[in-house]
Amino acid sequence: MKIVRISAFCLAFAAILVFGSGMALAFYQSPQVPLFGIQLRGIDVIPVAAPDPTPAPVTGVTHYTININQFQDQLVPASTGLGPTTLWGYQPAIPLLPTVSTQRHLGSIIVGQKGKPIQLTVKNNLPAASPVPIDITIPGANQDQNRAAVHFHGGHVPWISDGGPFDWYTPSGSHGLSFLNNVLNPSAPAGSGEYYYPLDQSARFGWYHDHAWGITRTNAYTGIASALLIRDNFEKALTFLGLPNYIEAGGNEIPLVFQDKIFVGPNIASADPSWTGLSAPGSLWYAHTYEVNQPDGTGRWDLAPQPLNPSLPDPSVIPEFFGDTMLVNGTAYPQATVQARRYRLRMLNACNARFLNLQLYIADGTPNGITLDAAGNPTNAKFLNAASGITLASNSITLNAAGATSVTLPVIKPAPPSAKWLVLGTEGGFLSHITQVPSGQPMVIQPNAIDPTTGQTDPRLLTTSLLMGPAERTDALVDFSSVAPGTEVILYNDAPSPFPAGDDRNDYFPGWNCGDGLFGVGNPVNCTTAAGFGPNTRVLMKFKVAAATGTKDKTLFLTPGLNLMLGNDLLPQPAVASGVVPAALPRRFLTLNEAFDEYGRLIQIIGDAQAPGGSPYVVTASFSGPPAVLNVPATQETVVNNTTEVWEIYNTTGDVHPMHFHLSTVQII
Repeated sequence: MKIVRISAFCLAFAAILVFGSGMALAFYQSPQVPLFGIQLRGIDVIPVAAPDPTPAPVTGVTHYTININQFQDQLVPASTGLGPTTLWGYQPAIPLLPTVSTQRHLGSIIVGQKGKPIQLTVKNNLPAASPVPIDITIPGANQDQNRAAVHFHGGHVPWISDGGPFDWYTPSGSHGLSFLNNVLNPSAPAGSGEYYYPLDQSARFGWYHDHAWGITRTNAYTGIASALLIRDNFEKALTFLGLPNYIEAGGNEIPLVFQDKIFVGPNIASADPSWTGLSAPGSLWYAHTYEVNQPDGTGRWDLAPQPLNPSLPDPSVIPEFFGDTMLVNGTAYPQATVQARRYRLRMLNACNARFLNLQLYIADGTPNGITLDAAGNPTNAKFLNAASGITLASNSITLNAAGATSVTLPVIKPAPPSAKWLVLGTEGGFLSHITQVPSGQPMVIQPNAIDPTTGQTDPRLLTTSLLMGPAERTDALVDFSSVAPGTEVILYNDAPSPFPAGDDRNDYFPGWNCGDGLFGVGNPVNCTTAAGFGPNTRVLMKFKVAAATGTKDKTLFLTPGLNLMLGNDLLPQPAVASGVVPAALPRRFLTLNEAFDEYGRLIQIIGDAQAPGGSPYVVTASFSGPPAVLNVPATQETVVNNTTEVWEIYNTTGDVHPMHFHLSTVQII
């Protein structure tokens, strides 16, 4: 699965709310949370799922039982005075490690093998009310708040196991129109769903999350998500070429899941009087007021001039949400001890809307670990993290199609270290060729990158490090042996939000770009945040490097340019070389558009050649003052199974829209 990312300028402005002592702040803000006050969680804390002792009904494959529960977890240091956070999430009925059985955020990780199908029974045990406010005015959301639909993001699965929006079910057993997956387990109890995953894809970092109609964003935000790793023989063979061994085998592989949240503090009643979610300090806060752009520059989103229904609801859906506190593997600003050796980082951007421009810097001893210059760029030394210290004299490693067990090693020669990520793969598995990406390049918007009339952005004029949009994954190697033990390394992000032009009030770093007064430029929150604390969306976590012990790392033959095509599901090169569209393939024309709903709120819709302006997602949707171009049936594309097509998708809006496809692999050409 690929995410189609088309960059454009976002015409959003931050809203100003009266907060606390009268300070003007955007949204509600989390209380201050210390950086590096908690250890990074791994599978020694986050439960991994183990199979049931008996095979799955009907199919007879390996079977898992997983619960969806409400639970509490301490995501920030207790020294903050914030209590545990009430979450919704997955919990395996049988944890792989009996000592790791307490339910934790992002729990129920599954590790599967290519060619060995699995089946899941997922029991919905959720209470009636969500921990955050639900807007019942959008399609589907006026039904039960505790509906669930399990979607294997990027999975090639039968449609009855896709977990699409209409595949939802409740604890009582009521369900959506597409809920047919109980045919895989006719005796399944009410309130459960059954999912069959063939695992017929190449090795990759997959994940599964909730996708219930009308409440996907809030269910995912409250925690219903976990990882599903697929292994295969090709990947295993790479461990003989220097790839760190798997995390479940005790190897130096570290999954990193990034999320941005906002936490409720003790002042919630006075700071946000209309808040109807959980109010205990430490609870999750989610934006629920549609803040309209004003002539004086305040507000966040446009409103239709003459909405059909002029009474904006509260709680209300919003176009996008950006938190102020960064979580990695479920805790805020953690630190991790690593040895001075090679590591494989498996990264997932699980934010609702925030892009990440990931960089690595040597900590400079300040409370933040990072010092910014006048332009907002780190003054820290770049982390020289070439993962190998060698380069190939030729780009040929021969791996057999049966599983890469025979290897022809090329001649190697030394190479100096450089400030690069060594990227092996993305959400679709291994890349066609290993590539290097800068690890110390701040986000730069080059001159003329943004069209002043249309707001469209030329992505070729954006300079970044490792850029990840929401739901994207990256598989990269980092070698900490290039620094002395005792060194600390900061994982840093400066991607603007909304991407790429940004709104200063979504950029949090103590003391940076504070602004001046109620309508000043910048983010006033930064004026009051102490150094070494959040809100902070730039510092993600810290690695503390210790001396290497035990067996020395294998020589690394995985170097830039190495062909990995035998290990992925991509179409062969050069048929889809960059910029070359195969002429014989049928094409489709689609558009991304913005309109206004009946309340005048921004709504994103998809169009095609028959209706380029877009059409409703469901026939029950209504629009504010609907133009004639919208008075058409919902966009629907009919395709033929086992065929390949070229889809040309044009973003006509002033915003960024990641595109996600179900049931089929998509390759960007």
